[in-house]
Amino acid sequence: MLARRFARFVFPLSLALAVPALGCGGSVASGQPVTADSVTTRAPVAQGAHGQLKLLGTALGDVPLTSSQRIEIEKLAADAEARRAGADAARKDLSLAIAAQVAAGSIDREALRPKMDALVAALKQTQPDDRAAFERLHAILGPDQRIAFVDALEAHARERFGQMRGKHPMKEWADDLKLSDDQRAQIKAVLAQRFAATHEAHGERPWAGHMRRGAKILEAFKQDRFVMDEVAPAGDVSQVATKMSDHVISIAEQVLPILTSEQRAIAAQKLREHADALDEMF
Repeated sequence: MLARRFARFVFPLSLALAVPALGCGGSVASGQPVTADSVTTRAPVAQGAHGQLKLLGTALGDVPLTSSQRIEIEKLAADAEARRAGADAARKDLSLAIAAQVAAGSIDREALRPKMDALVAALKQTQPDDRAAFERLHAILGPDQRIAFVDALEAHARERFGQMRGKHPMKEWADDLKLSDDQRAQIKAVLAQRFAATHEAHGERPWAGHMRRGAKILEAFKQDRFVMDEVAPAGDVSQVATKMSDHVISIAEQVLPILTSEQRAIAAQKLREHADALDEMF
């Protein structure tokens, strides 16, 4: 669970698009003339993407697209991939800094602040273009394609969450760190307290608001009119990141004294490895 919380802290906070590739097979609406751009195909999309971008690409791979649609979406995707480079670098830098402090056995919030500020700045810079790109994707797709995209995205998301439910990150970490029964009980109590406090502060479970917001965006995406500012006004990246960092850092501050120096070293190494595991970010 500690690993999952650190992972969520360095998750992408903005919406991205995916890049398709031309494939085989397709269909044309009955009664319509067959032209070079009326044949649609389904094919794998965004093969080299990561995180949310990869998930969106997987869903677009299930949507029949014309060649001209693929070309334009590919351009959107390439731009999105380029935009995320700065945020990915800042995210990795922050994650490595947290790992170093975990190894040292002490969290220094002030030392982390410049790296947090760099990540927020990078995310703020990409947010407007990411939102505009998602609106452009809506305009590129036809009514049936939008519905197919949303249905595919929801299906793949359920599959990913199902895979995550089948894992037991806290047990995996406890086993890797060779936690004693007493350590496991102490850490479990810390996590229970933090999540109870978060639930009380927000009146709901963590991430419930984000899930509702995402569902609202996808439902609106199916409609003929889709304007991000009307459906989900841009959030304050600084506020979201601060709340998330406070939550994660508070957990780290309470858990680190429970661990031995050897266990902290193992935890730090796992965090360093995760910093490079962009495919796991969802």
